[in-house]
Order: sequence, then C-alpha cells, then structure tokens
Amino acid sequence: MTLYDDVANHSTLETAWLSVRRSGLRSQSERTREAIKSFDASLGSHLERISSELSEGTFAFGKARAAPIAKPGKDPRPLLVPEIPARLVQRALLEILQQQDQISSYVDHPCSYGGLPGKTRAQAIAAACESIAGGATFVIRSDIPGFFTRILRQDVLARIRELLPDESLNGLLDQATHLEISNVEQVQTIRHLFPSYDEGVAQGCCLSPLFGNIYLRGFDDDLNSGDATVLRYIDDFLVLGRNQDSAREVFDQARRLLRTLNLGAYHPDDGTGKASAGHVERGFDFLGCRVTPGRIEPSKGARQAFIERVADQLRTSAHRLRTGLPDPAVDQPYSLSGVLLRTGRMVRGWSEQYRFCNQSDAFGSVDHKVDKLVTKYLKTFFKQYKKARSDPARLRRLLGIWMTSDTRREPILPLKDNGGSDS
Repeated sequence: MTLYDDVANHSTLETAWLSVRRSGLRSQSERTREAIKSFDASLGSHLERISSELSEGTFAFGKARAAPIAKPGKDPRPLLVPEIPARLVQRALLEILQQQDQISSYVDHPCSYGGLPGKTRAQAIAAACESIAGGATFVIRSDIPGFFTRILRQDVLARIRELLPDESLNGLLDQATHLEISNVEQVQTIRHLFPSYDEGVAQGCCLSPLFGNIYLRGFDDDLNSGDATVLRYIDDFLVLGRNQDSAREVFDQARRLLRTLNLGAYHPDDGTGKASAGHVERGFDFLGCRVTPGRIEPSKGARQAFIERVADQLRTSAHRLRTGLPDPAVDQPYSLSGVLLRTGRMVRGWSEQYRFCNQSDAFGSVDHKVDKLVTKYLKTFFKQYKKARSDPARLRRLLGIWMTSDTRREPILPLKDNGGSDS
C-alpha cells in the first residue's frame, strides 16, 4: 500500500472527521456549525463517496471561501474556509504525514513547540524558565509578520518529497495546500494578504502549522547552535542570552536568516509593540503569559482581552433581553440560562488554558471583574423579569426554558386542539 492509499482508507477518514467535527462545532460561525451538523447526519455516505473518489483519482478540493477576520488597527486575518470534504481530506493528509517517522523527526526540534503533537504552550514557557535558571539574563521577544502567507510553498513540498518513502502524495498535497478563492471579488482590496500559488499557505488549514515547522527547521537548528537559546512557537520566538550582547547578536542573526526565507521579524525598536527586549528580572510577555523569575501568570493583555469577550457576550444578551426574545429557536442562547452557561464555559476554558501558571492573584482579579460584569447583567435581567411577570411566555423565554408550543409540529394525523389536558 502507498501513502495515498492510507489517506483514502475509510478508517483514516473516520479519524480525520473526529478532528474536523470537533473544531467545527467550536467555531464562532453558526454557518460552519450547521454545515458540520448536516455533514455528520449523513456521515457514512459522505465518507464512502470521498474514499471512492480518492481511490479513483477523481476527488476535487474545490474552492475555498475567503472569510477575513477583522483586527482593530491591523490588517485582517486572511482566513480561508474550504468545503467540508476538502477539510476532511486535508486532515487525513495531516494524520498520515504525522505518522511518518521521517516527517515527525524532522519537525520535532527540542526548541520548537507550536503545531506539534504532544508539545504545548506550557512546555515552551517551562523551557524559557529553565533557560533563565541556567543563566540567561537578557531576553528578546518577536514574531514573524504575515508568516503563513509568505512561506514558499514549493520549497516545503520539495522537502516533503525528499522525506517521504514514496511519491504517491505529491499531487494531492499540492492540491490540498493551494485552493482558489470562491469569493475573490469580495476581498479584492486585500487579495494580497491571501496565498498565491507559489507563496503562502492558508490560515485556517490544518496543514499550515506543519508546513511552517518544516520551513523553519533550519532556522531552529542554526540559532540554537551557540550559547543562546531560541524558543519558537509557530511564528512567535524568544531569544534568551547570557547577556545583552549575546542575545542581540543572535536576534540579528535570526533576522538575517528570515530574510533568506522571504520572511522578517519585528524589532523591539520599531514602535509596533510586537517585539520587546530587556533583562529577565523585569519580566517579559510570551505566548499570553507574563514570565518573571519564579513567577508565571496570564499577561495583562490576555486578561483584558478575555474580560472584554465576557463583557461583549453579556452586553449582547442584555440588549436582546429587551426585545423579549421573540424567536426561541434563535434567541435561546441569549436567555439568562443560555448566556450564563456559555459564560461559565468560557471562564472554565480560559482558566484551563493557564492551569500551569503559579500565581493566583491574576486569576482572583479576573474572577472579581467577571463578578462585576455578571452582577451588572443580572440587574438588567431582573428589570425585564419584573416587566414579564404577567406574561408567562415572555418570562419563560427570558429564562431560556423552552415552551412546548414553540416546537414545530409534524403530526401524522390531523392536528386537534381539545382545549388542553390535565392528564
């Protein structure tokens, strides 16, 4: 069997679907969530069709929808959303590639952490702490602007061809990592942010982190061959040196290497705020954490961004409450029970991401701010509650308790209304 046969295998596609389904159901886009549910309802026939098309060589990835995500004061994130079958085959390709020893050993550099099975942000932070304990006194943090859209895709494909034991995936990988944009006219003014045929891989594609790690393997090797440590998490990197001179020397080397790869790096003095430099005892931000010797906590920016997400969710619900939530099928998530359930999950999920931190003060501050937001929200709710006390249906909808009369009925006999029943 070839690697292509492994990708087309029904069991590989089933495994890939679990990942696609899991990420799709977590999407902020209702369109995406509904598409995943619809695909899942007929999963068996879909998998059979895709497996057959792959085996027959007739599978087509189709075009992808450009869905740029706005970022205040910055260029939008150029997200590409393929159709579900394309996402499924991309994930199946990733599953098979990650199983190849030649690929996994190539990307598994001891100083690279993002997008690698079994490696985590917590491990990257721990490595920074170990470097500090080992004598590092000066740190430079930076990231690579436009990383995914500037990767030379053909260079990565050529390296993958060298690493794999057969050539059967060459064509499929090429197709999987270059999809035409279906709505190009809608993003014409920012078309340059999206990948072209030779340059760039799509943000949002599960294969992109692997391509990024393959592309920067030489960067990881060269920069960790001296007395400084360079830790990388996808496009974020940290230079830890024994003194300021050694750290700056390695950082300058990093920028030179990146230029040879069609990439760049923010400089601490460029005014963007995307890079910083200083002595480690003063602390530094990395991967959403504030790190000082002996202390790790969520960074101020990470805490503020999370609180704003909670506030935005509660504000939206408070606004919808004033309408009485007339459409339960649409409005239930904005009811009291719906929004409190989502808020609780958000808080738990965020705190789980930072469970490796060792400072409780920052978490106490977050809880205090969430408490204030919830208290303010409940005041709005109880105002609407008082107005709805004489209207049981409106009251139920504010609370988020479904009414039987809201269910769309499809009776197999003529619908009759006998005036209700107490039995």
